[in-house]
Amino acid sequence: MMMREKLRFHYGWVIVVACLAFYAMPVGIIGNTAGIYATPVMDEFGWSRTEATLYMSIQQLVAAAVTPLAGKILARFNPRWVLTIITLIVGVSTAACVFFTEPWQWNLYGVAYGFCAGFILFLAVPTIINRWFVQRSGFAIGIASAGIGVFGALASPVTQMLISAYGWQVARLATSLSCMVVSAGLTALLLRPSPESMGVRPYGADESYGQPVPLEVSEKPIDAATPVARVGATVAQALRSPGLYLLMLVAGCFSMGAFFMQQVPSICAVGPLGAEVGAFAVSAIMMGTIAGKPLLGWLADRIGAVPTGMIAGFGGAIGVAIAFFSGSSAAMFFAGVAIYGLGYSSLSIVSPMLGSQGFGTAHFSEIYSYVCMAISIASAVGSFAFAFLYDVTGSFAVDFWLVIAIYLASALLCPVTVRLSRRCWAASSAAEDELRTSEAAV
Repeated sequence: MMMREKLRFHYGWVIVVACLAFYAMPVGIIGNTAGIYATPVMDEFGWSRTEATLYMSIQQLVAAAVTPLAGKILARFNPRWVLTIITLIVGVSTAACVFFTEPWQWNLYGVAYGFCAGFILFLAVPTIINRWFVQRSGFAIGIASAGIGVFGALASPVTQMLISAYGWQVARLATSLSCMVVSAGLTALLLRPSPESMGVRPYGADESYGQPVPLEVSEKPIDAATPVARVGATVAQALRSPGLYLLMLVAGCFSMGAFFMQQVPSICAVGPLGAEVGAFAVSAIMMGTIAGKPLLGWLADRIGAVPTGMIAGFGGAIGVAIAFFSGSSAAMFFAGVAIYGLGYSSLSIVSPMLGSQGFGTAHFSEIYSYVCMAISIASAVGSFAFAFLYDVTGSFAVDFWLVIAIYLASALLCPVTVRLSRRCWAASSAAEDELRTSEAAV
């Protein structure tokens, strides 16, 4: 009976709530509404779209440079306090934007946000979830990531209404400060570094789960009756594997596709649909992710990351195509971007699941930090490319076709990713098992 009681509730689900605090709230409320500010800032200061959005590319490049360091910091230090500090920096730096009047100041903000993004944007959630969950890790990541959709869906129309009523400065200050207080507070209150630090096993682990190994982070020694094993490739093995670089490419494709979301408010603002439709279109995307992320996580747990990634990639391409051919039909545009939300969801779900299924969890934070670096670089390239192509062509048509091609490419590349990734360490693991068996026989 005691075991059943323990199984009914596991602190891992509280960790999911903590992930919502340090990840979903800052990204959903601040990050995913960034595109809404582009047009009013351009109108006030007379900047080009490239000038007004260059900071988005800068923050992704900084995130790419910081992510490998972030992986090491999260592996060495207590993420409870690391991520609390990071959320505070996000809030303060975003609030400071209300005083900026020059492009270089926004670019400096891009550096600050990019530093924080290196920790929270793609790395922290899968790293922490993989520590706390042996089973249902995909679903847990999906729930944590779906929070971005919930907060983004609520924040986008509210932000647009605040901008329309009081100006973009008031909207920026209100959203950033409210997010900062709640995010930092809940992160400090709820987050714990590992199940071993609380003397419990990861969710889904039983008494026969593995052998004790050194933990990356621990606040107190684990009970000997709570064995933990994390298996997988070493960092050196991963770096020698073509699977890692293919995973970086696939994740980069998903990243560029997801970053197209920032263009949606502008697509509507300069077209027949209008800015108000653009704000609600972002909400439609977020609603798509609310359903898409838990669904993709559930599918990844059941059928594997590869077929799930193919579903997400084809879904993203179909959704973007529907939106492109919607013309002046707001309903058709909403339907298209909502389906696109399935592809958008792939970045948070499919990419880390491909990584954990391909390379294991023994050194996940260090290995996946390289994938996150590629994600950030691809986001920077995408942000600049989308704005530049519009400035050159005067239309978003090329952007639409580029995103469709990107999603199709990611879907077609998924099948070989895990296979190549596992080759770098599965053979050596099998050899070790065979050696132990032969030694035992002797």
